[in-house]
Amino acid sequence: MRSVLTFLIILATCAFAQANGDPVHIIISTQDQSLRVFRGGEVIATSNVSTGKAGYSTPTGIFSILHKRRRHFSNIYNGAPMPFMQRLTWSGIALHASNSVPRYPASHGCVRLPHGFARKLFSITNSGAHVVIANDQVAPEFVQHDVLFQPSMPYAERAEMDRWLHEIVLKKEVVGDEKTRAMPLRILITRRTQRQEVIEAQEILNSLGFNVGVVDGVIGSGTRGAIRDFEESLGRKPTGEFDADFLTVLFAATGRSRPANGHIFVRQNFTPVYDAPINIRDPQIPLGTHLVTAMDFEIGDTDTNWISVSLQDRPRVAVYTDDGPIASEKAETRSLGEALSRLEISDEVRRRISVMLTPGSSISISDNGISLETTPKGSDFIVVTKR
Repeated sequence: MRSVLTFLIILATCAFAQANGDPVHIIISTQDQSLRVFRGGEVIATSNVSTGKAGYSTPTGIFSILHKRRRHFSNIYNGAPMPFMQRLTWSGIALHASNSVPRYPASHGCVRLPHGFARKLFSITNSGAHVVIANDQVAPEFVQHDVLFQPSMPYAERAEMDRWLHEIVLKKEVVGDEKTRAMPLRILITRRTQRQEVIEAQEILNSLGFNVGVVDGVIGSGTRGAIRDFEESLGRKPTGEFDADFLTVLFAATGRSRPANGHIFVRQNFTPVYDAPINIRDPQIPLGTHLVTAMDFEIGDTDTNWISVSLQDRPRVAVYTDDGPIASEKAETRSLGEALSRLEISDEVRRRISVMLTPGSSISISDNGISLETTPKGSDFIVVTKR
């Protein structure tokens, strides 16, 4: 009787949740083997789960639901059934129903759910909904900060002002007096990684006639040879070292200023729509890993509330600065407020994003650049903190 009553309460709660326009977050704790569904800051459903066992651990980090199928079979494990599958990565991690959901890690990396709960969860989520997987239990908290974007003007005025915006953001023409809402933005704020520095340096060296070979972001023999040739051409000691001193000389030799140490990327409906450089003050200090999501707002509103989730996991890779890499073990988890206060975003970038802002838009903050799980198209920004 109690189980039936609990299920009816969940049904009623989920019906209420569908009427409420605030964003849904699914938050999973690998330590507790538990899952909680939040609508805004409110828990609307909970379940036990079973994550990856030893040797097949479930990655932690920030994910989105990329694809949903009621009936799905594994392409990796002999066609094993994965009903009510909700894909988190294209490399094979998903939420799905299972007949075996012990309260300990037992899967091959996916997150197993009890059948009844998986069915209900499938019915209340949309493509693009965020899934946070963490070691400990974390929960959304309301946050206010001047750096967070706000909608700058009503949708109708935006469309009249900017035809590009009308086609990219609004997606559809006016239907009566009501506009179809655009998909939420997915924004990634991250630092400029060493690989990005290497790629740009390789491109510059090639343009100057110092052949590096394939532009791949890898400091191999070809790149080191090109650096030595470049140094010799300036009468400098040829070291072949890719370091801050070399980059300063390289940019000076081409009349370029050193690029900003951070970048902001924007996607919508799994497709890149905008990106721009930003600056991060005190780059030697990690930003940490955070997800910040805009609450629901109406057409014509010029402000919205934000909720946040911060992961306490240490950075997965070393933080890279002008002076070289800082080892992960020296990095301390930073608060969201500290991270936001160190971001310098130009007025033009703020204007561009503010006019695109839609309900449920989110900002992921990471020290690790764009992850390998984030495909050029067909995914949101995936932030992996631990595999």
